Amino acid sequence: MKKILMIIAAAMTVTACATVSSVKVQTEGTKITKEQVEEIKPGLTTRNIIIETFGNPIKMESKTDGTDVLTYTYTEKKTPTYFGEFIVNERQNKVTTIILEVIIKDGLVLSYNFKKQED
Repeated sequence: MKKILMIIAAAMTVTACATVSSVKVQTEGTKITKEQVEEIKPGLTTRNIIIETFGNPIKMESKTDGTDVLTYTYTEKKTPTYFGEFIVNERQNKVTTIILEVIIKDGLVLSYNFKKQED
């Protein structure tokens, strides 16, 4: 009878520990917030302000029409973990990718495109 009680107690302890989890967060790139993007004003915001706010772009492309396209990407991956990150549940990853493309002409923002994708 004692053995059965010990097995039940051990199983309950393991089950209780498994439910206590944390989330491991991995990021890549400079964080881009909606509030920062809302501050971009085409025709008023300068290239220098964009670079001061978001840093150097991950990609820069000069077009034949005299425009430059600055591309910024930020990725955040959240992974559930258990037992102090000893067990990592990769199947339940939540990945958020933010892409900001800013088109510059004559030193001013001509337009921009902001996309947020969640997987």
